[in-house]
Amino acid sequence: MLTTYAFGAVILVALVQFLIHLEHYRNETERVALYTQDSAALNQLLHELDSPLTRDEMGKTISRFETRYIGDQTDRPATEFKEAYLAGKPQARIIELAKARSASHTAAANMAKQRLERSDLSVKAYAALLGISVILCVFGGGWLFLRRSRHLEHLLEQRAAELDDVDASRRLFFAKASHELRTPVTAIRGEAEIALEDAEDLEAVREALGHINATAKFLNHRIEEMIGIARASDGKLHLDAARLDLRTIVEGAIEDARIFAASVAVSVEKTVPGRPVAVVGDAVWLKRALLAVIENALKFSPMDGKVTVRLEVKNGMGEITVTDNGPGVMPEELPLLFDAYYQTDAGKARGGSGLGLAMTRWVAEQHGGRAFARNIGSWRRPDGCAVTIAIKLEQS
Repeated sequence: MLTTYAFGAVILVALVQFLIHLEHYRNETERVALYTQDSAALNQLLHELDSPLTRDEMGKTISRFETRYIGDQTDRPATEFKEAYLAGKPQARIIELAKARSASHTAAANMAKQRLERSDLSVKAYAALLGISVILCVFGGGWLFLRRSRHLEHLLEQRAAELDDVDASRRLFFAKASHELRTPVTAIRGEAEIALEDAEDLEAVREALGHINATAKFLNHRIEEMIGIARASDGKLHLDAARLDLRTIVEGAIEDARIFAASVAVSVEKTVPGRPVAVVGDAVWLKRALLAVIENALKFSPMDGKVTVRLEVKNGMGEITVTDNGPGVMPEELPLLFDAYYQTDAGKARGGSGLGLAMTRWVAEQHGGRAFARNIGSWRRPDGCAVTIAIKLEQS
């Protein structure tokens, strides 16, 4: 944009200067033509006075010169000659006056021609500058146009790639969502069929309804998890800010996970400090984030295994670490655990949407913290995986 303005300014200046010098050139041309005509009239007068003339003939010669001479209103040599004639000056005196006037006219004409030559050079120079400026502007404009076109082409390619990514993510989301919803819906339907078949056995019906209720809660949790991630990606999800105790978050998440833990025969133990761990944040989403980590640990723990949830304060952060005694994660896969839809091979075998840990990281970052994972024990033979959610503590 600045280059375009610069080219426009140069062209405007060159055009103005060209028009000014062109006007000077026209004026000098007219002046040179005037001097040429007047010099010719003086030369003609001198030629006619070169031979002896009577007084009457000399008066007629001066009158003819007066009609041929143009000059200006302040410079009228014909009047001077006529006054000398009427004063009875001899022909020789009038010839001297005419020669003097001719010499001054010749000098003035030469100066006018020099100014005309300089004006001609100026006009040609500014005409060349104007032409060069126009040519540079055309080429520069063409170059800027090509550059802008390439930039727009690059933007279009980038937007097309982003749309492809969005479309792929959308299709993956629907595939994951359909899988996540199909499993609990199938379980609910199966329990309902069992309850209907054993309608007379109240204990069996009560047990089936308990399983249906637990599965429905799990289903609701999964739906909220997926909707939350979708809204967070679009920037439409806003968290509330309230003072709360992380110990309450830990206890609430463990309580919600107990039904799932019982179904996979895994125990959940907690370790929390005796004093409140105060943070400012959204209790609902913090519990969802922690519950996603606990459910992930339960999913990878063997039967009769144990998941521990430890809350501690470190370096101005409240850290909640969930540890399982499952197979662990390959070192190169650890940084990818918190990417949306990413699942390890073991994770794919056990089901899941791959959204839980992505949501956990987003919630942690929104609370001024972070989420990270590490293996327990040797990297060759891990004894489990530990996922930590670090939340910035409330400033005292």
